[in-house]
Amino acid sequence: MDEWPEDMPIPLDHPLVPEPIRRAVLDLWKPGDNLHRVETDTVLEWWLLDAEGTLIEAFWLE
Repeated sequence: MDEWPEDMPIPLDHPLVPEPIRRAVLDLWKPGDNLHRVETDTVLEWWLLDAEGTLIEAFWLE
């Protein structure tokens, strides 16, 4: 699996962001929000955080 630091926001147009995740994030995206790529024990998650760092939504592919 390709690496990306969890503490660094990943650009929506980065090739590591799957298209279904990109589309889902764009439905909720507001200026100042950040997307983070987070590896868990079971699945790769994508966390949409607001400007204060509060979790808005978590996304993953099944």
